Amino acid sequence: MLRKTILVWMTSMLVLLPSLADEKKQMDASVYDGWKSIDRGYVISNDGEYVSYVIKPQKGDSFLYLYDVKDNELDSVPRGVSPVFSQSNQFLVYDVKPQADTIRSLKLKKTKKSKMPKDSLFIHNLENGEVQKLGNINKWSIPNEGGDWLAYLLEKEVKKKKEVSADTTEVEEKEEEPKKEEEAKKKPVAKKKKKKSFKSKGKPLVFYRPANGDSLYLEKVLHYTLAKDGSAAYIVQSVGDTAEVAKVLKFDPQTFTVDTLFEETGNIAKIVSAYDGEQCAFYFSPDTTKTKVYRLYHFGLKVKAPQMIIDTLHPSLPQEWSARTKGSLWFSKNGEHLFFGAGKRPAEEPKDTLTADEKTYVDIWSWKDLDIQPMQKKNVGKEKDPTYNCVYHIKKKNVVQLTNESMKSIKLLDEGNSTVAIGYDNTPYRWARTYSGSWSSDVYKVDVTSGDRKLILSNHSGEAEVSETGKWFVYYQSADGQYYSINVKSGSKALISKGAEVNFADELHDTPSDAKAYGVVGFTSDEKYVIVYDRFDIWKLDLSGKTAAQCLTKGEGRKAATEYRYIKLDNEENYLDLSKEWLLQTFNVNTKQSGFSTLSANGIQQIMMGDYNVTKPIKAKDADLMVWRKSTFKQYPELRVSKGDLTESQVISNTNPQQKDYVWGDIQLVDWVASDGLVHQGLLITPENLDPNKKYPMISYFYERYSDELHNYRAPAPSRSTVNWNFYASNGYVIFVPDIYYREGDPGLCAYEAVVSGCLAMADDFSFIDRDNMGIQGQSWGGYQVAYLVTRTNLFKAGMAGAPVSNMTSAYGGIRWSSGMSRQFQYEKTQSRIGATLWENTQKYIENSPVFYAPQVETPLLMMHNDKDGAVPWYQGIEYYMALRRLEKPVWMLVYNGEQHNLTRRANSKDLSIRMMQFFNHYLKGEPMPVWMHDGIPAAKKGEELGYDLVD
Repeated sequence: MLRKTILVWMTSMLVLLPSLADEKKQMDASVYDGWKSIDRGYVISNDGEYVSYVIKPQKGDSFLYLYDVKDNELDSVPRGVSPVFSQSNQFLVYDVKPQADTIRSLKLKKTKKSKMPKDSLFIHNLENGEVQKLGNINKWSIPNEGGDWLAYLLEKEVKKKKEVSADTTEVEEKEEEPKKEEEAKKKPVAKKKKKKSFKSKGKPLVFYRPANGDSLYLEKVLHYTLAKDGSAAYIVQSVGDTAEVAKVLKFDPQTFTVDTLFEETGNIAKIVSAYDGEQCAFYFSPDTTKTKVYRLYHFGLKVKAPQMIIDTLHPSLPQEWSARTKGSLWFSKNGEHLFFGAGKRPAEEPKDTLTADEKTYVDIWSWKDLDIQPMQKKNVGKEKDPTYNCVYHIKKKNVVQLTNESMKSIKLLDEGNSTVAIGYDNTPYRWARTYSGSWSSDVYKVDVTSGDRKLILSNHSGEAEVSETGKWFVYYQSADGQYYSINVKSGSKALISKGAEVNFADELHDTPSDAKAYGVVGFTSDEKYVIVYDRFDIWKLDLSGKTAAQCLTKGEGRKAATEYRYIKLDNEENYLDLSKEWLLQTFNVNTKQSGFSTLSANGIQQIMMGDYNVTKPIKAKDADLMVWRKSTFKQYPELRVSKGDLTESQVISNTNPQQKDYVWGDIQLVDWVASDGLVHQGLLITPENLDPNKKYPMISYFYERYSDELHNYRAPAPSRSTVNWNFYASNGYVIFVPDIYYREGDPGLCAYEAVVSGCLAMADDFSFIDRDNMGIQGQSWGGYQVAYLVTRTNLFKAGMAGAPVSNMTSAYGGIRWSSGMSRQFQYEKTQSRIGATLWENTQKYIENSPVFYAPQVETPLLMMHNDKDGAVPWYQGIEYYMALRRLEKPVWMLVYNGEQHNLTRRANSKDLSIRMMQFFNHYLKGEPMPVWMHDGIPAAKKGEELGYDLVD
């Protein structure tokens, strides 16, 4: 199973040799499936000696890799996924999936899901290299922060002659008693009605210690939970003959034994462990009916057996309430608080006495509704049967309700340890948010001990952070562009950003709404300061407001147009230590270079900076080892291993060696003076085998701004909605991606000013661009801009618009069906940028609506608008299509059935990629029309013919 190689190939394999450029092939649809990526779940052992990652193709079988840092060796496992190192550094656990071809063949045979092959569990012993394979796996778990063992649930019982009892490791022999001869000779008698037997839904659970092979097998396990520190596990067994008997067991990993804590007739729905394994809690119901009422039980500390702490008559909860399994159930890290959900006691639904044709089905839309009906329907489960957050104080043995019908949201602090929480009540502002787009709330201090709450801030919608202890609440106020602090205990408020002559909010903000702040980094360990960002630099603000704001980066970021951003290397870090050296990620907004720097008392020291993109490093918990990635437009972001100083790195992956065989794209940053009088930036992508003496068709793709993505790698893949830059460059296209700057009320005109001037500038500056064969493409907001541009100019020979808004006057009153939100806020406050209601500025809505100017369109247009689009109503595409069709303009609309805003089914993405390329090839390269464009595909032949063939 394991394949070992020495990593001597890295540098040579990653370089694309210029001498081979003439031998490279153009990419076609056949390359998609095999193009690979590194799965995000790459992991490092705590001691820094191993790194594991998975490389997966777009379609097919993955490979898991295990890199030995010390020996520079790489092991590989076909079809391996989901690697996890044990906290003890002793072993690596991962799944191995069945072969993709096998699964496909079984699907073609319509094999039942229950009969499909399952994943296998592999355990790789890092100390001796042995690998153990386990099949029949349902799921598995490893303690998060300690332990040298794991637990895995099997799909079905293992057939054994010997069985392990539930309460001990002793083995019991089972022998079948021989039938008595005289019983066999008895005459048949009338059968008695048997009692209905109980069939457990539980599965076998195994605890296993790979180091020495210790194991414990338990049958009929319904639920289990592991203590995060690895000191214990709690198990729920579902057993019984004629009725379900629920049992709670505690597993001791030291002795590999279990003790029975609880055994009652009934059902247990959920169980959780405290961090240190000393306590557990679970929901239990003795009800035998389908609708069960659960009680909450607690075990631990000095309690010898689980005790019921919440029943149906608890004095601290409203009448008719009970514990709810829908709610979260968890312990604070210190084990003093148990958080759970409670709400109205479930009851049997009354018997339906009306037939279907006797019932009335009606939605009543009332102007007084806080949420409009579509939003109510999206949240009907929560609103009809809400669950509220409560806490059980374990030492005091009392219950406190924390949320209610108005204050439904609460932020618990310090992993649940703090006695202060922050509550949010949006009730006063819900009615207006359908058009305001503002999710404002009143902010409350909540006493976790008593449930008392105190208003500390009204009508807040911007950025805010709370210190872990709950001492400080910090928020940004967009009205004056300043940061404020609130001492939660006293309620006193202070301006804390005074003296900083910078803008802490987005300097590039261009919608008719409040600009968001660049954000809070965190609080210092002494809770005297909060650290925040401006566009470029890092600031220290005095929480008391007594001293002026101090720029920790000394304004160096703004001077150099370089953003400095703090990198959190320790996931358990709750506070910032000003005495330590900080690692910073850097990005220059002009050149698009990125890298790393350090910040200390000696100032900023640059580690690396260049024409590439770097990712946030991941650090080994107990070692000076970093894993990170670096990419360019032409180089995939491979994994790199380095010491903590990041000065030298070893590439440990080689994801797409086949890239050297294909024509790729080159990219450059361009700028021009647009029609709005401003200097715009953009990206120009050209074939790497570009012949400067030839003419190349150009497609301009746009949304809002993309120039910061100069060094992002873009793999060839089927299109969900847009042109793939490298794929089109490989096929002889130039791609131009302009940044667009917007003014309130003129979104369409602003797109025109940026895109048209940019395309003309590119044609003037680069002689290889064919001015007579230029096209445009965009999706969603970009699709709207394409639909608008073809009403204003005949510069483009073809346009493709995905999910375009064509009529702002009708779209304004529509619904975003995926969320149930009204679309009004989008036009008044956000992306559509009209900045007024339909009746306040009707003319602007008309001016920016392409459908009103359909007679002016001369550009052939391909649209995609899917019939389940939850962001832009499908009828927007239909309106434009019907107008252009009526005017006998060349227009096609692709409607993928059941698809949302962007395509999700791979087969549909491949289909769109083919049709969009054929469309542009015909109009920009002069290739023949495909059948689907020339003749259409009748509904009667849907699914039978694709129409890809070209018409002579």
